[in-house]
Amino acid sequence: TKRDKILPGKKFEMTFEYAPQTIETKESFWSFELLGPRVEERFLIAGRVEEPRVGMDKPCINFGERLLEAVARDTVRLVNKEHIPFSFNIDQGSYQLEGQQPALSVSPLSGVVGPDSFIDIQVAFKPMEERPFNFNVFCNVKRKKEPVVLNVKGMGYKIHASLAVAVEGPGGRRAIHQGIAEQLDLGVLQVLEQRTVQLYLGNQSKRNFPYKIQVQSGPNRKMKPLGSFDKPPYLEIQNSLNVAVCGEETPITLTYKPLDVHRLDGCTLQVVIPAGPAEEFFTIALTGGAKKSRVDFSFARHDFGPCFIARSGATMAGMPMSDPEHDGRYERVELVATNRDDTDCLICLTELDDCTKPWLDVQLDTGGGVEAMIEAGASLKIPIVFMPREVSDYAQRIEFVVNKESKYVDVRGRGCPLRLELTDLEMQQVDFGVTTGGEAITRTVKVVNRSKRPVTFQLVDEKGELSGKAVSWPEKPQTLKPRETADIELKFNPTYRTEIDHAWLTAQCDHGVEVRLLQVTGVCHSSEMRLSEQFISFGDVVVDSQATAHARLHNFGNLGSKFRFEVPPKYAKLVSITPKEGFVRPGEEVSLTLAFHPTQDRLREFKRANGGKRGKGASQANGGAAAPAAEDGRDLSDMGITCRDIKCILDSQKPLTLEVTGHCVPLAPGETRSMSFSTEVRVAATQKISISNPGPTDWKLQPQVSTTEPENANYFWCPTEVAVKAGETKEIEVTYKPLTMTGAMNGDPESPGKKQRSERHRGRIFVGTPDGNAILYTLEGVALQPKVDKKLQVEVPCKKQYTQPVPIKNWLSQRQRFDVKVELVDPLPGSDGAQGINPPQGVSTFDLPPGLEREYRFSIYAYHECQAMVRVTFTSAETGEFIVVEVGINFVSAKPVTIQMEAACRQLARHKIAVLNPLNRDVRFTGSSDDPYIRWGPEIVVPARGEKTIDLLFRPVVEGTGVAQVRLKSDVDELGTFPYEVSWTATPAGRERALVLKAPLGGTAGFAVDTFRFMHYASQAVTYTATIEGAPSHKGKEGDFIIENPTIQASACEPGESIARDVEVKFQPSMLGESRALLVISGAGGGEYRALLTGYAQPPQPQGPYPIQSGKSAEIKFRNPFDKAESFFVQVDNTAFVPSAKKIRLDPQKVEPIVVSFPAASAPAGGRLIISCEKVSTPWIFFLKGEL
Repeated sequence: TKRDKILPGKKFEMTFEYAPQTIETKESFWSFELLGPRVEERFLIAGRVEEPRVGMDKPCINFGERLLEAVARDTVRLVNKEHIPFSFNIDQGSYQLEGQQPALSVSPLSGVVGPDSFIDIQVAFKPMEERPFNFNVFCNVKRKKEPVVLNVKGMGYKIHASLAVAVEGPGGRRAIHQGIAEQLDLGVLQVLEQRTVQLYLGNQSKRNFPYKIQVQSGPNRKMKPLGSFDKPPYLEIQNSLNVAVCGEETPITLTYKPLDVHRLDGCTLQVVIPAGPAEEFFTIALTGGAKKSRVDFSFARHDFGPCFIARSGATMAGMPMSDPEHDGRYERVELVATNRDDTDCLICLTELDDCTKPWLDVQLDTGGGVEAMIEAGASLKIPIVFMPREVSDYAQRIEFVVNKESKYVDVRGRGCPLRLELTDLEMQQVDFGVTTGGEAITRTVKVVNRSKRPVTFQLVDEKGELSGKAVSWPEKPQTLKPRETADIELKFNPTYRTEIDHAWLTAQCDHGVEVRLLQVTGVCHSSEMRLSEQFISFGDVVVDSQATAHARLHNFGNLGSKFRFEVPPKYAKLVSITPKEGFVRPGEEVSLTLAFHPTQDRLREFKRANGGKRGKGASQANGGAAAPAAEDGRDLSDMGITCRDIKCILDSQKPLTLEVTGHCVPLAPGETRSMSFSTEVRVAATQKISISNPGPTDWKLQPQVSTTEPENANYFWCPTEVAVKAGETKEIEVTYKPLTMTGAMNGDPESPGKKQRSERHRGRIFVGTPDGNAILYTLEGVALQPKVDKKLQVEVPCKKQYTQPVPIKNWLSQRQRFDVKVELVDPLPGSDGAQGINPPQGVSTFDLPPGLEREYRFSIYAYHECQAMVRVTFTSAETGEFIVVEVGINFVSAKPVTIQMEAACRQLARHKIAVLNPLNRDVRFTGSSDDPYIRWGPEIVVPARGEKTIDLLFRPVVEGTGVAQVRLKSDVDELGTFPYEVSWTATPAGRERALVLKAPLGGTAGFAVDTFRFMHYASQAVTYTATIEGAPSHKGKEGDFIIENPTIQASACEPGESIARDVEVKFQPSMLGESRALLVISGAGGGEYRALLTGYAQPPQPQGPYPIQSGKSAEIKFRNPFDKAESFFVQVDNTAFVPSAKKIRLDPQKVEPIVVSFPAASAPAGGRLIISCEKVSTPWIFFLKGEL
């Protein structure tokens, strides 16, 4: 106000307000006056304008790279540091352009910011184009001369992704397009088989982006993330990164492994790519499915019944040497597996534990393999061989895996012994005596079957000693029922010199048992003529020349013989023998000279006689084709001659035959040779061609590649699109990867049942250019046989059958059936290094659907540590194509076989181990053990290709459990050492033999002594201590048994030996009746011995007589046998004797002398001292004898 009052003692304030409308400086003059006393005060007020302190807390915002249509937000503060409020307004025209979609939005656009406060402004960036953005946002503040500027930057980008699936053929890939449901056929698989498809996700963007894969299992189902194989649709992705790297391709492995029967129809796979608020999809419609193999078994259980024992032993050292199909030595049954499916299936056998089941052999494959292939609609016969080893019951469940699905067959049986004998032991020696050629001698023996079941047997020559000795016997198998007999007739009808010296005839039973029945002896004197050569080849012989060869005619008999050679007439002018006839003495030989002398005239005559027809003994020329009839004058220099009918006529035996052959040739003019180079089949070879672009614009070329021979094949390819910039030259890489070989198969293009191969693969490549020109290349390739397609290396333990999987993929688009050859190439079969390796075995055929990969399996067994190389060759039966896979196997130390042994202390337990010798020579085996109480039986010598058993012995001395390492070592490197791990359990020993003692109650003779003997087995010196303990069924008092020497010393024992030790036990009863106690003998390291002690206290027995001289006295010692103090009454039955006391009281076990006097007497006297007690009804009687 301009007028007011000032009260006394008070102050007054006046406010001036300055509100400028312009920025110029303003001045104003004012005066202050008091109305009473005249007082006036003048002053000047000046004002100037300043910029308000209002602005943004940061000058710029950088949103960086953002996906198109994706919103990014940030906050900026408008700060007012003045003491008065200010209004503001955002200029939309500063960041929004007319005609374009807005990429930036600001909120709020206007408002008031209070004094000394701030307000938040939201900035949103939403790019709609793939380009950089830069905005200057103006914020007008009232009373502020210049607007507040906020700089906003950002860049919009888009995801550029591509998806392709790997396929067979040119380029090897097929593109998957967005927005289109592409089809992908995974085929129809067997349950538990798997197929893998490779996807390639390309990222052509400027930065990495995440992706996800989801699946829709059927129509009207929700999309869900792809899981594992556990549930339908049984798909799994094997790439867990889920991030696509910019500028690269991300491989995605899709695996289909069905666990049950189902179909993939209606199943959709999506690869989801983020593209801002929305998502982009690559959609793949999956087709295919899975089915179970329909394989039926002819039976689910089989009982062999009682069968003959084949081998003894419970544990097998080495691989059982199972015999081939139709071996009648063992009981066998054929399990027929029928494949009722429309595709082949693979049946595998779960490996039986050879160490615990040596009595059963399942021959899934004739070669001894563990798997086999069953063709669609076909059946497979699986022999099951039962080989009992002892008289007991057997049972086993066999597991078969059909395309990874388990099926079971139960078998059982019982072992019994085989007894086939001669009815009379005198028949064992059959002597034919001495004869000359042409005289037949016959002997008859009788055989009986003493077994409990029929026996089928066949007589065989055990060592081949009767081979060629003109001895005959019934060779057909014979069957004898229990207790049945049969006559066997032996005939000796020689026509040449021979001698039989105690040759054994063995009855070979079809249950694996061979019985020596009889010995044969006989002599025949005759001539025996033999030719040193039965076939002579003259090789190539020039016409009009002569070739000679030499042979010998031997007489090995003891009689001489004439000889004469006969040559067929049509060969007589071509072949001659010198000498043609003669005589050969016993033990001598004649040298023969054979000549082949062809001429043109003789060859024409031979052709006329032969008629130009092909037949036995006819000439063969030009590799086996019959030579046409030749006209006179024609050159017949190239002709083969073979004569098979040359005979040597002898006096006393059948004629000998000789065959000769020769080839007529003209003079050779020389040889021509050639050489070529190419690539192996299924191995890519590349070359480059150059294309120049002379024009001013870039070219995008699409080369067209085709394979013309063979048809419907794609062996040549190159990139489908090539970019050539202006003025540059581009090289195109052309790839040749043949899937089939070229040239004739096995050198014979007319092989039946095989497809004809192309001599060369041919193709063409055509490139059209935008300038109207074109480039054409003709392509030609030669595919040679492969060397080794794949090499595998494994490490396995020896002495255990190992099954090796070999992955093999069908590289063709058609089903292939392979003939498989599995061979050991290192060490070479038959060499010393291969003696300890059983040859690898596997199925001989293998079937593969198109494009599918399966595992082929073969089994191998090694007896010692070594390295082996196995070569597996897969040959297509239809095309002759083959794949070679080499598997290097490093056999390391065998893992010990676990054997369970249990025995009571000091009791002997045995475990039999059957030892097989696969070698062709005898082998000695010895055992070792790291436990002194586990030892081997005597060393054994196993004959070649034979078997024996050795005992493993266990006799513990201390109870407990433990593990011991034992080894069975051979004396040859080929078999090495067989390790075993014995898990042993020693149970407490039972009681030793009881000791019974009898003694009368009381008196000085009231005790009995006996000796207890025990065996000491410990391998160390032991100090034993003997004590007495109460018996479980306690009777009497254990204190009645006394051990006077409780310490016993025992020295160390040798393995398998023992030492006897004695302990004396004294029985001194304290009551009538029976008493029992335990004698316990123990020592550290020697175990504990327990024996029951039984003592019988008999009534007091009379003692004496005690002599007493007349007028003298004698002391009779009496012991209180009870454990308490008792009173005893003393009396005599003859007054001639006087005791010192009539009643005495004695402490327990105290001995008190009783004095008996015999006063002076005139004659000898006799009497009894009688001591009685209330606890015993029978008194103690001591006979007295008084003497003068």
